[in-house]
Amino acid sequence: QTPLRPDTVLKDRRYQQAPEQAWEELLEISKRAEARLEEFAQVVASASPRMGIAITEGHLSLWPHNANPILYEWLTGVFHARAMNMYQRHGARVKIATAADFCGTRWTVNAVMIPVPGGNSYLMPVGSVMRLFKRHNGKQGVAVKAAPPDLDIAASRSGDRVFLHVANLSYSRACEVSLAVQGMQITGGRVFQIGPENPLAHVSETEPDIFAPVEKPLPAGPAPTWHFPAASVSAVELEVKA
Repeated sequence: QTPLRPDTVLKDRRYQQAPEQAWEELLEISKRAEARLEEFAQVVASASPRMGIAITEGHLSLWPHNANPILYEWLTGVFHARAMNMYQRHGARVKIATAADFCGTRWTVNAVMIPVPGGNSYLMPVGSVMRLFKRHNGKQGVAVKAAPPDLDIAASRSGDRVFLHVANLSYSRACEVSLAVQGMQITGGRVFQIGPENPLAHVSETEPDIFAPVEKPLPAGPAPTWHFPAASVSAVELEVKA
């Protein structure tokens, strides 16, 4: 997963002078990754109808090698959320996946950063997204029938709960939607949201919880509405009944 444009700003700290271009480039890379996954899934399916796919080290490869500082910043948060949603939508074939390395002291492609020579470890933005989606997720996949173009959504269900993993792909536009589950009534719910006002916000040992999700109750009513801030990542839990 490398930059596509010859004039890329995804090198060193160039992105800090053009964050919106960096955002656009990251979304372009994610589209290529999905096309590659679909191609690979077809090859695997032709070999065996039961064979699964494991995706490991599914991280960005930017210069300096595996140490680009953009991975500390929220600019990459929605990119990672879109990647995890892609893997979940292909869950019939993708059986296990990660969007990062595990942990380390220098490489920014880690999920967990370990300060040296000492200090408290903390989650990188990719780790915060993966933890959010893992904690709020169902056991069965659910189809998303309709969604605004700015929202990338993967859905799942366990019993009387439906879970939505939502990434707002717009750098500057919020998106308000009405939520509905076909054939069921929404009786309540809550939203866990990561949406810093500044996409250049970054995590560090001094601010380890800057990307901790904020829990909010879902408005009451059979068709509740929700406002997804620009560049935000959310996990929505819907309580439903037939």
